[in-house]
Amino acid sequence: MRTVAEICRWWGRRQPDLEATWFEGRSRTWGELDESSSRLAAGLVSRLGINPGDHVAILDKNTDEYIELLFALDKAGAIATPVNWRLTGEEVAKVVGDAEAVALVVGDEFRGQADAGGGRVVGFGELPRLEGGDPHRDDEETASWQLYTSGTTGLPKGAMLSGPNLFNAFGVFGVEVPELRVGGRAMVAMPLYHIGGCGWAMAALVTGSTAVIIREFAPQQVLEVFEEQKVETAFLVPVALLFLTSLPESQGRDYSSLRTVLYGASPISQAVLQRSIDTFRCNFTQVYGLTETTGAITFLSHRDHAGQRLLSCGRATLGAGMRVVDPEGAEVPQGEIGEIVYSGGGTMQRYWNRPKDTADVIRDGWFHTGDAGTEDEAGFFYIKDRIKDMIISGAENIYPAELESVLAAHPAVADVAVIGVPDDRWGETVKAIVVRRPGQELSAEALIEWSRPRLAGFKRPRSVDFVEIIPRNPSGKILKRELRRPYWEGATRQVN
Repeated sequence: MRTVAEICRWWGRRQPDLEATWFEGRSRTWGELDESSSRLAAGLVSRLGINPGDHVAILDKNTDEYIELLFALDKAGAIATPVNWRLTGEEVAKVVGDAEAVALVVGDEFRGQADAGGGRVVGFGELPRLEGGDPHRDDEETASWQLYTSGTTGLPKGAMLSGPNLFNAFGVFGVEVPELRVGGRAMVAMPLYHIGGCGWAMAALVTGSTAVIIREFAPQQVLEVFEEQKVETAFLVPVALLFLTSLPESQGRDYSSLRTVLYGASPISQAVLQRSIDTFRCNFTQVYGLTETTGAITFLSHRDHAGQRLLSCGRATLGAGMRVVDPEGAEVPQGEIGEIVYSGGGTMQRYWNRPKDTADVIRDGWFHTGDAGTEDEAGFFYIKDRIKDMIISGAENIYPAELESVLAAHPAVADVAVIGVPDDRWGETVKAIVVRRPGQELSAEALIEWSRPRLAGFKRPRSVDFVEIIPRNPSGKILKRELRRPYWEGATRQVN
């Protein structure tokens, strides 16, 4: 049996006194977590009438009760369906409706937007618990979690992840991150509705590490918890590292317990990476993966953080088949750009109620990531960009992520996004959208001139706009569609 519930049962029997979670000063042992999640599972079945295969949505920020509910739902045979708490009431209702959830479990902070959508809403404090014990209704053939994709383009889709999918992912971290250990301490600061939050939390828990849970990413609190809780490992998205290292308070703290920081979910600039290494003085490991692959499928270990390989997302992990292919699915020559595809135990079961979308991305056993990239002779993969974000200017293919990495190194640039805008002569030209560092002066002309020796002529931005903030989704990915919209208004299509 390979289910999320089995993790809880196994540790509850094997080391009941081992600390499983820490949250805002409250610790729970595995014995306590196993017993309480069993009583909750029994209540869900007997009092709420939850049946195997039912979807139960969850709307809250990170808590230890959230983790407990994930275990309880799996013990009850239900499909946990985390919902992005940043959504409006109307958007929450759409996701819950799409999942056909029989109930929405909600934290007090979000009761208003949950009630606005109608349906069956149950507060965390209202969940029933019975002494009946573990109902043992989990089944590895049934999806354990249904996670909704970030939705940078179009409506989010529900990726159905089974117990074997999740066990494959947890095992990958066990191989690649030796710092995850029995009695270790792993920070969970990314939101639990995202694979980078719930997947990392479970990867830590399955190895016997204590999940040190942060309710919501707040840079000052993260720095304090790093020090006070003697955190050894953490997973953070690049924008979180940008915020942390921009704080003067990040300097001079005691990070001696910190051994490895993993980062991923969006591109990182070399400037932010180097500043993070200098600040935290520990190993850094990059991971690349998607919700549909149950998270990480490549790792760039700290040993490979040097030279040209700093631009790589790493090599395929144990059990991961990866190729770079052309639009017809044929493998491209080494070093040429194509679409990265994956085959392995992490491939989702399917998209919920979307057979056509499923067939579009899973072809002949290969999951098509939508990411353009290359592979070198040593098996390192390099992500160039999302295929749909590619700019075509004068028949030249330009990948914004490459340009963003270069422009982010300018000392006056705090954040940057690159998009294509319509041009009558070239079809599209490159526009940089920039956030200046506080107190810094920077003109469009100065930035373009600075890029001259660093970027080929066809890649250099032709124009620069300055903004206060660049819109991103919760995992840190830039919302390119939102940035492009005003420049393409009135166009019949989003290419030129």
